[in-house]
Amino acid sequence: MTRSVMRRTLEIAAGLGGVAVVVVWLSGGFTERMAPGDATPGAGALPAGAVVATVERKLGPVFEWASGTIASATRTVVASRILARLEEVRVRAGDDVAKGDIVVVLESQDFQARVAQARDALKAARARLELARAEKGRVEKLLQKAVTTKQRYDQVMADLRAAEAEVNRLKESLREARTQLSYTEIRAPVAGRVVDRLAEPGETVVPGRPLLRIYDPSALRVEVPVRESLAVRLDVGALLRIDVPALSEVLDGAIDEIVPYAEPGARTMLVKVALPRDARLYSGMFARAAIPAGERARLLVPAAAVERIGQLEFVTLADAARGVERRVVTTGKYRENGRVEVLSGLAEGERVVYKSGGSS
Repeated sequence: MTRSVMRRTLEIAAGLGGVAVVVVWLSGGFTERMAPGDATPGAGALPAGAVVATVERKLGPVFEWASGTIASATRTVVASRILARLEEVRVRAGDDVAKGDIVVVLESQDFQARVAQARDALKAARARLELARAEKGRVEKLLQKAVTTKQRYDQVMADLRAAEAEVNRLKESLREARTQLSYTEIRAPVAGRVVDRLAEPGETVVPGRPLLRIYDPSALRVEVPVRESLAVRLDVGALLRIDVPALSEVLDGAIDEIVPYAEPGARTMLVKVALPRDARLYSGMFARAAIPAGERARLLVPAAAVERIGQLEFVTLADAARGVERRVVTTGKYRENGRVEVLSGLAEGERVVYKSGGSS
């Protein structure tokens, strides 16, 4: 402890009493602070089995992390095409469905009645058509024998054409009624996973109202806004590192699409990065993409040379004049081939010592 520290301690003790001395001691007032770069000289030669490595300066890539959301490339909203009461919802959020599966059933009694009415009307129209055809045959024979007039024949032909038109109209009506009936069974338009169930049995649904949302879990991607100055340097197909904090894992994804529009307020462009298929990934999860932002020089040392004690990091230096000494350093997050970036405490060309097979 320096004389100035001791003098200050005595002044505090005299003014506040013995309790203050204890508080100062517990808070570290009697110890000197060691800033990064301060050296603790050691003595002696290198320990047996030690490895010496030189601190190197190397140009490396710089990345800017951009936050985004995982979403599916295929997102489908299931809605009704008709006004009807909802009778049954056969799926819940999280269920997997195949294309064509019946997921919602609407009340169908009214539509079944319309089909029956259209079918009966068509049956009657076909009977009238058969009668008109038979009448045409009789009138043709009478006309050949000059027993009836040409006017009568024309009238019969007009009745026949009207009967044929009525049959065709009622065929279309029956087809439309059957189509309306088919809308009471709503099928999954795509295979995927139900993410939202937006209606319950007993409700009256209207055309266009969303009932379910389905996404394809095999086509997930990260949609992330990227600074326009960085986004213009990206290419479709380029690989990016994707950090998914919920999984504590970094994945590789290829750029699937770059939306050719910059958000005026945020000055960003939307970049969509395809993800590998993983059952642990869900639409809506948070993710970050590492966007290349150029290069910068870094000081690198073997990660095994860095020793951690509490929140402090140390390296052991081999100095020709001073022997072996320990020094406090600060490391960064960048790692490359077993080496770690040193932010402070070391200079290029210095030599660090560590035991072979050690780890940080």
